[in-house]
Amino acid sequence: MSDQKLLQATLDEINELKVEIFSADTEVDVNSAYHRSLLNLKHYLILRSKDRTKLQEKLFSLSLSSLGRSYAHVAWSINTLHERIDTGLSCKASHNFASDLSIHSATKLSSSNAAQLFGGKASSNSLKQKTAIMVTLPSYAAEDNGILIHDLVNAGVNAFRINTAHDDANIWKAMADIIAQINESRDVTSKIKIFVDLAGPKIRTAKIREIKTPIEIGSNKIQKNILIFHAKSMATIPESLNEITRQKKPARIVVNKKLFKKLENGSALKIIDENSKKAFITVTDINDVFATATIDKKVYLGDAAKIYRKRTQGKILNIQKQPEPIRLQKGDLLLIGQGDKEGQAARYDDAMNLIEHTYIGCSFTGIEKYVNIGDKLFIDDGKIGLVVVKKEDALITCQVVLAKENGTLLKEEKGINFPDSHIMTAALTQNDREDVIAILDFVDHISLSFCQSAQDVSDLKTLLRKHGREDIGIVAKIETKQAVSNMPEILEELLEWEKRAIMIARGDLAIEVGFEKLAYIQESLLDICDAAHVPVIWATQVLENQMKNNLPSRAEITDAAMSGRAECVMLNKGAFAIDTIGVLKYILDDMHSISKKNRQLLSKETLW
Repeated sequence: MSDQKLLQATLDEINELKVEIFSADTEVDVNSAYHRSLLNLKHYLILRSKDRTKLQEKLFSLSLSSLGRSYAHVAWSINTLHERIDTGLSCKASHNFASDLSIHSATKLSSSNAAQLFGGKASSNSLKQKTAIMVTLPSYAAEDNGILIHDLVNAGVNAFRINTAHDDANIWKAMADIIAQINESRDVTSKIKIFVDLAGPKIRTAKIREIKTPIEIGSNKIQKNILIFHAKSMATIPESLNEITRQKKPARIVVNKKLFKKLENGSALKIIDENSKKAFITVTDINDVFATATIDKKVYLGDAAKIYRKRTQGKILNIQKQPEPIRLQKGDLLLIGQGDKEGQAARYDDAMNLIEHTYIGCSFTGIEKYVNIGDKLFIDDGKIGLVVVKKEDALITCQVVLAKENGTLLKEEKGINFPDSHIMTAALTQNDREDVIAILDFVDHISLSFCQSAQDVSDLKTLLRKHGREDIGIVAKIETKQAVSNMPEILEELLEWEKRAIMIARGDLAIEVGFEKLAYIQESLLDICDAAHVPVIWATQVLENQMKNNLPSRAEITDAAMSGRAECVMLNKGAFAIDTIGVLKYILDDMHSISKKNRQLLSKETLW
């Protein structure tokens, strides 16, 4: 095809596209404060409603923009293309539809929206992407005068996340008070923001019955390190252990005070466990509260265990009831029912005939109404995979199809995902409503967990208006199939609120949509949010190995680099948070030198 014919064919397709795009203009109230973003969102949806790849190939052949980077300013980009092609054909430009959302103004609008959420100054001139860093605060963050929070801020954190699924209002307030003290010396653009996650209607496993089970210690490198307490010192445990000790969770035993008083550096204790197996413990350090020690082999400490220091026999006092171990293997059956009945392992008679199947309760009453035979479900972030094989009354019977080779432990209070089932529940629970009232004095932005519809956003808006707090931002957490399908409606509802954002909560989302589809879906979510000029928070398992072990995987580095396309990256809690922030900042700085959002920057290449 000659250049002239190619130009004319391309112009014809651009004209057809313009007609489609123009049809959206009559649907938007131009007097609304957010009309430019809403109109561009509708333009984007029309642009992506058909396969435009043939048009893109034509544009690419003409060395013109292929519209793949036009999402934040669709109409302006199409108008500009039309003018360029008209010029190439020496034609008089036909009428362009009105659009004041230029590349410059779209960039400024997106930058302003991000600054509202994460601080900083809005800019339309900087080519460099700015990505804020958010860190989830652990329960003990306010202890020791908030030294952890101060250290994180000094390392470069822009925002903190408080999760109402854990702790209580007093602990949340204590964390917020530390942040408020830090903010006293900061100007408006550099204040640390507080994001509070509402727990939402997450479906979880219920309680498991408790039985007396021996304590296993010395089973691995971490468990070979032991903390020995006396009974009266137990109340001071949290204040006595540093962050790394908390995370690595060394084994703990509690002994009577008489035996504890005989301990000193280098002391040796002999243990005879439940199976009459001997082991030796060596004390390496001691204070008034606890002793640190090591053990030479794995043992099981139960009621029958004995512990000696020379001729003095002591008692192990922390042998207590614990949740019954329930280990599921591939092929096992699991009954799921009401949460008021405690979970238990399968029971057998003396001849090993099955008497009763393994059972676990579910926090969602009436779940059997929403699932069908053949539906898949996952427990504990996908560690256990099951398929429904039977339904009767208030019970569903599932067969395990995914577990570790030696079985996977089923635990209480772990999330259950139903990716094949359409479970529409209100995102804002009664507990969430009460928590909102408890956090109003200090929260900057509220994250709505398991947001699935525009109505969920509307419910939170109504509650905040009722309390006169339209200044608080709303973050819709996207973590279900329904939320992905309803993104246009969710964004449209969010656009009516001054401060808004989307969180791509990839933990539950990956299970809901399938791990293999996550990369495509998170890319699509970034694109549609770009079209609506809504900031994005990239969350879940970012540099997780780095946070826990101070050594990231190769895949995590690539994932962290991708996160730089969002306006904020969220790190979870971990022992090596300070080191991880440094690594993340380095990665983001590198990536921001060569790309911005979904646009490659043609900076000077120095690799070769």
